[in-house]
Amino acid sequence: MRRYMAPVLGVFLALTTAAVQANVVESMEYVRVSPVQPVPPGPKIEVQEVFWYGCPHCFHLQPVLNRWLAHKPKDVVFSRQAAAISPYWLPQARAFFAFKDLGLVPALHDKFFNAIHIHHEVLDNAATISRWVASHSRVPAARFMQVYRSFAVGLAVRKARQQQDAEGIHSVPTFIVDGRYRTNPSLAGSRRQMMRVVDYLIRKAQHLKGR
Repeated sequence: MRRYMAPVLGVFLALTTAAVQANVVESMEYVRVSPVQPVPPGPKIEVQEVFWYGCPHCFHLQPVLNRWLAHKPKDVVFSRQAAAISPYWLPQARAFFAFKDLGLVPALHDKFFNAIHIHHEVLDNAATISRWVASHSRVPAARFMQVYRSFAVGLAVRKARQQQDAEGIHSVPTFIVDGRYRTNPSLAGSRRQMMRVVDYLIRKAQHLKGR
């Protein structure tokens, strides 16, 4: 009996995928970004998550996203960008870009989410964030503060704000696929369904690139 299970499961998954694709409707589950935004040159598809560390929806998305990342298509390049669309979000946007500058994103990204949403730490200014980083990494608070307040990090935040305005982003989490398509849980219907819509949009972008 077991030898028949794999073919049956494969057919079921194929039908499920086809059903999801058939139900994805432009202007309902996703919208086009106009004008199309620049993406890194080359044949790969860029998928970008725009998030805010203080957002509970972004926090609850992380396990779903991490599972998706473990099986994403090989021709997909994934990136994160901290949302800078609200003044209240800017301290944690600066934190993210400082993490990037110091190579701390792999080590601290999930921990920073957990600190805010599980341990209820208030990390909303340069001093509290710098102390937190010093206690969870080998980067001294003074060094992190220097990077956090640097011109480079300030410029990254300004560029993020400009890009997010151009992409029509007004809420988080939001995903941008290859600079062409935008979706979020409100459009897609749920966090899990959003990742299925992202898969659909990847296939659309692949088709445009002749694959």
